[in-house]
Amino acid sequence: MMIFERLNPLFLKRLDNIYSKEDIKIIKSGFEKAKRQTTFRVNTIKSTNEDQENYFRNIGVKIERISFLPNAYKIIDLNWFRVAELRWFETWEFYLQWITSQLPVEFLTINNWLTILDVSAAPGWKTSQISSKLNNTWKVIANEINTIRREKLKATIRKQFCKNVEVIWIDARNLWIKYKAWTFDAILFDAPCSAEWRINLSEEKIWPNWSEENINKNSKLQKEILDSIIPLLKKWWELVYSTCTLAPEENEEIVDFILSKYNNLSIQEIALDYNYARQWICEFNWKKYNSKVCNSLRILPNEDSEGFFVAKFINL
Repeated sequence: MMIFERLNPLFLKRLDNIYSKEDIKIIKSGFEKAKRQTTFRVNTIKSTNEDQENYFRNIGVKIERISFLPNAYKIIDLNWFRVAELRWFETWEFYLQWITSQLPVEFLTINNWLTILDVSAAPGWKTSQISSKLNNTWKVIANEINTIRREKLKATIRKQFCKNVEVIWIDARNLWIKYKAWTFDAILFDAPCSAEWRINLSEEKIWPNWSEENINKNSKLQKEILDSIIPLLKKWWELVYSTCTLAPEENEEIVDFILSKYNNLSIQEIALDYNYARQWICEFNWKKYNSKVCNSLRILPNEDSEGFFVAKFINL
């Protein structure tokens, strides 16, 4: 039996109910990819795209611009371990970050004069990305309750020279207690999830832990956190919700939940010129979702990037 077919039969059945056979082949190739090509984001607090392009050109390493991200590159002929040895890497003028993990921040409208909440901030990839987009000014509140993950968040912020970030540690379900309604101009909720894109067929210890019970547990937690943070969003401003999982219960069902419970939130259409971007799921396990869920975005796990889901809302 092929390794892919040894995955949990229920998981494979769910994939059949979500994706076409062609897309499942792409997902399989993504799961089989032990190491994707190294990608990085320019830390615009300390450097520029032009500086990075010149640096890699001078050391004879080929890089390629990722067309749909403003500061992202793929390293063509150097693996991650060699990147970590580069002297310039120690200056943190660029930062290793997966392609799709950069998307949620890019869908936020970020200008000066903003106060932004990053709800589940560790390990700080997106927090530092927000900070750089704010030109290291104004304010980012980065929340992380887990002690170990919070230390990683602090380390990222320090290395990226982010001076406008305040780290807090509160159960996200209780953020409404600390902050008044309409406190934040923008909220990023990269939600805790079952992280199905992490399935790696070369690391068998990872994928046997999958279960629907875990999916449902995360879905419930996400809804509880949203009930806490949505009242904190200012009128006319934005909430971006994202996950790195394939499960509709943690993606489209959450969007459906938001639209059903919060009439003041309007989902905004987002699109991406990317071969692996896909349409929303209209129903799953006989549950039909709000037709406006169509404005959200799915990314297939593939050989180049991770699986992802993003939806954007405005508080009207």
